[in-house]
Parts: sequence; structure tokens; C-alpha cells
Amino acid sequence: MSISTAASLSTPAVTLPATATVAEADPQQTSSLISEETAALPTLSYDATVPRALVHRSSIAEVFVTDSVQTGEDSFKVAAQLPRGHLIGETSPLYDFTLLVEVVRQAGVLVAHRHLNVALASAFIFRDLNLRTTGFAPLRIGLRPADLVVTMDAKPKRNRAGRVQGFTFTGAIHVDGELALEGEGGLLILSTSAYRVLRGKRQVPDHPGFLLPRFTAAEPATVGRRDARNVFITDPVAEAEHGLFSAQLVVDTTHPHVFDHPLDHVPGHLQMEAARQLAIASVARLHGLDPYTLTIASITTNFSDYAELDQITRMRATAEGFRWDEDLRTCTVPVTVEAVQEGRTTTALRLEVAQWS
Repeated sequence: MSISTAASLSTPAVTLPATATVAEADPQQTSSLISEETAALPTLSYDATVPRALVHRSSIAEVFVTDSVQTGEDSFKVAAQLPRGHLIGETSPLYDFTLLVEVVRQAGVLVAHRHLNVALASAFIFRDLNLRTTGFAPLRIGLRPADLVVTMDAKPKRNRAGRVQGFTFTGAIHVDGELALEGEGGLLILSTSAYRVLRGKRQVPDHPGFLLPRFTAAEPATVGRRDARNVFITDPVAEAEHGLFSAQLVVDTTHPHVFDHPLDHVPGHLQMEAARQLAIASVARLHGLDPYTLTIASITTNFSDYAELDQITRMRATAEGFRWDEDLRTCTVPVTVEAVQEGRTTTALRLEVAQWS
């Protein structure tokens, strides 16, 4: 599913009245106009995170967004702060792509609850999410935690009663004032009763009939990770076709970030991270590169069906050749990844792997 909206996302700019051009206006009057309009713009706070229920998290430590404001009819800004050290972020010199995806998810959920009046008990189903890195320099971890601003234009879909059933959005992430990522996505919103009808018969990990092989995860260095707890695929296997690799998904329902609370399905968050790991491992093996020098420049996802916890998930990747990215000033390698259960593709992804260091 391709998601886009007509509105463009950017930080609102201060504009002067048409009758007061910069060339003609009195300097003191111009300064006064700018000060008045700047003061009228909503401000964001980074003093504390929002209540965890507003972003569907159980652990306070897993809440990254701190505030939100409405800047237009369907336009919003969300503040967030990422820690310089985190379990899933490990010790990378860059802010982890998976954490940035989580910030986008939390921003969307917060906007829905706080500004679109979506009930807290509602279930959110992300249909697709596309993110593109515009530059690696803003993502470098500095001497203090970075302040993020997610700008978002939403296009809600409502039923006849006015209840929001979902929305599409376009947006951007600024890190300490610098543009770092752009993207768009779409999600569905279900009531508690509707979700129970949809998912009521699925088995959860503590069900007596829940049995799956205990797969052995790949070595962390294979996928560019350092902590074995953060490896979610088996050692990739090269298939007969050039550039084709496959691995099994390793699901750890005790992982404190990916499974912050019990779920009845394989979260898209985990599938995206597993796809990233398989893409990096595939590119490293195909082209003879160091996985620790590779990162994700972009990701496009299409969640077509639920990935079930009680079924084996096979990840398949096809890595291509090098391409020069003029904007990022580095080489990238496109990789397509599929998550497959019992012959059924549940998620299709396309990633661009970049060598940034």
C-alpha cells in the first residue's frame, strides 16, 4: 500500500505581511512582527516523557516522546529525546534506526490519543511505514542526548459518527534542529471489541499448545550487532541464486524493548529489525564489507498480514549491486526482504544499506 498526503511537512516559517517586505519595512517594526509571530508559535517541552499509556508502553524507560502540539488543522509537532545508550541502540556512533522507528510509532500513537480523540483502549495496526535518511551527520551521538522534533501532517479517516478509524501521514524528523529523516505511513485503528473478534483465537506464548523450535541466533558481528540479545535471525544462508540469502526469525518474547508488553503476534518493529539484520549481513557477505560500517539509509514496508507467534517465520533477502547516493554522498545497496509463514508473505520490505564509515 502506497501512502501519501497532499500536505508537505516542514517546520512552520515566520512570514511577514505582504505589505511589509524586508526591503521596505522599518527595522524596528519588522523585528516586532517577527517577535510577535514567533511568540505565537507553540513550544515543545523536553522536561519529562508523556504518560506511558499514551504511547502503549509498559516500561517508563521505553517512552521517548516528551510533548506534542497542534500546529494546524491536521498538522502536529511531537518532541522526543533519545538516550545516548540503550539496549537496542547498543554503543553505535549513530542513533539507532530501530529507535528512530519507535519514535515515529510513538509520535503517531500520541497524536491519535491526544489530538484526534482516539480512545486509549484502541488497537493500532500499522499498514506501512516508509523512512528515508537525509543525512548521517545529524544522527551522530554527541556529548548530550539529542532533542528530536517529529513534524507530522495527518489525514484522518472517520466513520459516520466521526470516530477516527485510521489515518495516513507524512512527516520528518529533525535532530537538534537539523533534518535527519523524512517519511510517510498509514495505520488502522480498531476498538477493543473489534480487535478481539479479529484476534480472539490466536495462541500466545504461554498457551499450552504453543510450541516452536528454539532457533540459534547468528553471531552479533554477522549482523552488525554487539549484544547477542539483539540478534533476531539465524545465521544467513546463501541460496543458489546470486544475491539471495535466507534466515529464520528468532523470536524472544522476553526482550524488554521489542516485547515491552505481551503481544499476540510478531510485531512489525521486530520484523523491521530482523529485515535490517538480514539486509546488512547479506550485503556484507555479497560485497565483502564490514557489517559494522553498514547502516540503513531507507526502509519501505508493507504489512499485508499478521505474522503469528505460533508459526515459523522465514526471512528471505535479495541484495543488489552498488548505487551512488548523491544526497548521502556514499554508496548504497538495495535489498528486498520478505517475511514468509507457511508459504504466505506477511510483510514485504525494501531497504537501502549504506556504508557510512
